[in-house]
Amino acid sequence: MKFLVLGATGRTGVPFVKKALDQGHQVTALVRRAGAAVDPRAQIISGDVTDAAVIATAARGHDAVISTLGANNVRETPTLVTDTVRAVVASAKTSGVDRFVLVSAFGVGDSLAKASLLAGLIFRTALRKKYADKAASEVLLKASDLKWTLSYPGALNDRDSSSYSAAALEDVKKLPILPSTSRANVADFLLHSALEGTFIRQTAVVIDTK
Repeated sequence: MKFLVLGATGRTGVPFVKKALDQGHQVTALVRRAGAAVDPRAQIISGDVTDAAVIATAARGHDAVISTLGANNVRETPTLVTDTVRAVVASAKTSGVDRFVLVSAFGVGDSLAKASLLAGLIFRTALRKKYADKAASEVLLKASDLKWTLSYPGALNDRDSSSYSAAALEDVKKLPILPSTSRANVADFLLHSALEGTFIRQTAVVIDTK
């Protein structure tokens, strides 16, 4: 398959790009700067990820758009995720690419009700602004005609890939007090969901099991 990746230089984007390329797929990375450090096997296009015309041009001929984007500084880019999702939704009208797999976070939207008291406190305080952007983006996404999949990992870590579970949000009954997920496992889930067409128009909670 051929993937357009947004966030290819990030800590989840890097393992996704490597995993996809290692398995023989083609990757185009849409980055802000032409000189960004991306796996040399990938094609690089520089442009604004919040510009629908830029995404449409970059996505044309691809099978799916993958987003691992997250705001590094919420004060500087408080609506980055919302603006990007809006652009991807609009881009599909001209690119013809309607498969969109992206990373959000456990604790966003309806998943907050399934969090422990401790995790919920963190989500409502330290992560409040970041999660508000993600939640707003998902309202746009769910109102679109895209074949979207949302990945809700726990607190991200850099451990090597291990076993993990992926379940539709509505089916999740019990989770650790502070669930966590390796970035390698998130990358694996994104790739398999795109390849296999799983969790279309669903939110999947992706959590390390070891």
